[in-house]
Amino acid sequence: MCIRDRYGGGSKLMVGRWLFFPLLVQLKIQAASPMAVWRNSSVGIHAFLTFDSEANRSDIAAYAEDIDYVWGASSAHLQDWRGSSNPGIVLSKYIPYCRDPAPHLTNGTALPWWQRNHPELVLYRCDRVTPAWECFSGEGCHHVSVPLDLSNPGTLAYQMSVAVRPAKVEGYNAIALDNYDLRNTWRACGAFSGPSGSWKQLYNSTDDQQYTADVLDWTKRAVDAIHQEGLLVIPNYSDMSMSEEVLTVCNLTDGILAEAGFTSWNPVPNTSSFRNPPPMTNPAKFEQQVRFVRNLQKHGKGFFAINEWGSGNDYGLNPSKFPFNVSGEQNRAIRQFITAAYMMTNGQSSAIFLSCIQCYGGSSGGLGNFSLWPEYAAPVGYPLGEPLKQPSSGVWTRSYSGGLAIVNPGKEQQHVVLPKGSWADVYGQPVSGPQVTLPAASGLIVLRTGASLSPTRVG
Repeated sequence: MCIRDRYGGGSKLMVGRWLFFPLLVQLKIQAASPMAVWRNSSVGIHAFLTFDSEANRSDIAAYAEDIDYVWGASSAHLQDWRGSSNPGIVLSKYIPYCRDPAPHLTNGTALPWWQRNHPELVLYRCDRVTPAWECFSGEGCHHVSVPLDLSNPGTLAYQMSVAVRPAKVEGYNAIALDNYDLRNTWRACGAFSGPSGSWKQLYNSTDDQQYTADVLDWTKRAVDAIHQEGLLVIPNYSDMSMSEEVLTVCNLTDGILAEAGFTSWNPVPNTSSFRNPPPMTNPAKFEQQVRFVRNLQKHGKGFFAINEWGSGNDYGLNPSKFPFNVSGEQNRAIRQFITAAYMMTNGQSSAIFLSCIQCYGGSSGGLGNFSLWPEYAAPVGYPLGEPLKQPSSGVWTRSYSGGLAIVNPGKEQQHVVLPKGSWADVYGQPVSGPQVTLPAASGLIVLRTGASLSPTRVG
């Protein structure tokens, strides 16, 4: 069971040292190949890249040192990264956790191949005809990757054969599991895996606890097998609660990619154009995130937050197909908030990515089109302690050797008195007066006078 230390008292959030099961350590000891390790992120601001399909060789050569990790690296760029100034970078192979990772298409669908070759592994809805296709708001349902029954051992055997082991041979050192979920979101019901190919009922609802149990069991078996190949495992899973199920996922895997990140957005087709964006955060959400990520970091687990802000090409939000770029002075607020939130939670294995909605692949601005923003060059140094929450204002602060991160997650502006000393903002301008004002749902970074930005990042 998970043991939680109590916390409280004064204005300091004492993030409990929640204990993970010792399973991961045992798996690593048994691994047949040496495992990659996360880059140490304890000093400064660290970035990662979500897919690299749009990257080019020259940008990889120029900016590889600034990227800690590529989630969903393309095979075409593996050797470019390995031959760069950062050859040990973690590069993960993209695999949808519950769908065919190597589709066999016939006229736009892979279902006929599966019905001929492995009909017992196909997962259907309750009409026993329609596969439990993945469906997303604003995108519809996709019929490319057939949904598979995770409770059937044949599924993992297939995934290892066509995806995981080939990834190791190619040069990947991690596996990225996309769309990971403990809920039966796509309304799977059963498979024709009974005697003589008869129907076998597996689930009844989106909240079926058997589905959760089957996913966790598959995760344990999959991570064990993947670790035997010497590869890390990182699911895309944004549930930052402290439930026993979520902690189990964290314990089994090597890190978490949180696509929901620190921001809030609402991609409702034809209704949200981001002319009036929602608040970037709120008090309850931010506190939960701080507690969750600090717990992960204390246990050596990776945490990588995707932060999406502004209309991208998906969901009908941007008919012109011209991605929103978060560069420029007019977008300093979102960049400072994301950077300050990162500083509030960072430990030794964390990084951030910020772009417009679904603007992945290395094509949405910043240095090298890698979403490397000027704020990331701030010489903040290393954290001097845990995050502090002020009980009266709800403002969070965390001291660094070179600066101070401040986040106001509330719906009212707040005034924050700075510690004694001389301060400047991350753009080199002096901060006058003993206090700073933070708008609602915002973040701010101030630097101790004398700290200087890297000249290649100022802009």
